[in-house]
Amino acid sequence: MKAVIIAAGQSSRLWKRTNRKPKTLLPFGNGTILSTIIDNLKSCGIHEFVLVVGWKKDQILEYVAGQKDLGAHMQVVDNTEWERGNGISVLAAKEAVGDGPFLLSMSDHIVSPEAIKQLVAFESPQNLLLVDERVNGVFDIDDATKVMVRSGNIVRIGKELTDYNAIDCGVFRLDGRFFEAMVGQATRGQESISAAVTGLIQQEAMGAVPMQKGATWIDIDTPEAYHHALGDQAPSLPLGAPGAIPR
Repeated sequence: MKAVIIAAGQSSRLWKRTNRKPKTLLPFGNGTILSTIIDNLKSCGIHEFVLVVGWKKDQILEYVAGQKDLGAHMQVVDNTEWERGNGISVLAAKEAVGDGPFLLSMSDHIVSPEAIKQLVAFESPQNLLLVDERVNGVFDIDDATKVMVRSGNIVRIGKELTDYNAIDCGVFRLDGRFFEAMVGQATRGQESISAAVTGLIQQEAMGAVPMQKGATWIDIDTPEAYHHALGDQAPSLPLGAPGAIPR
């Protein structure tokens, strides 16, 4: 099974300065956010990757080329329309993955291997989204993508939902039906991944995999979320230094 990682966006919510770099290259653990995501996927038996790039792609490509472990078995796809919705980045990977199944990961969501293994092994003919039902413990709940799950099926998804019982963790198991739904939604001007999921919901083809106790994840979308994810690492990365923590 291949894993698609979309890293084409601007990171505008994390960085306020014009000289910002792709947030997936920010320091994390023993490497970067990107290398951590890839290592977690590798530990689950995933060894073929499709990396979708766009904004400041040269920085990401230079980084990947300098990391032998990252460059192995990685296909890079250039999304020249990266300013559009994030679903367009997934659509750009269609030829690289075929009809699937494949994993889809955001480039700023760090999900523990235990949760990824659970998603890979889950027996279901549906397209699947890893969700966290522990909504009260989610960092920055206001920014999170909310999900309503009923009997294992996703029935609604969106950041603005007021009635929900789970949170989107940013990792999916998908197949060719996702691309069909994405094309259909894009023709109506709806270009987000959530829009494609809504299309799959209408086909009753979108299921949820609840994250088990002990598994972890975080969406690094803001400076506060980055500080929270770093935890004890934060003091070792002073503001203003190369690779400094954004404010």
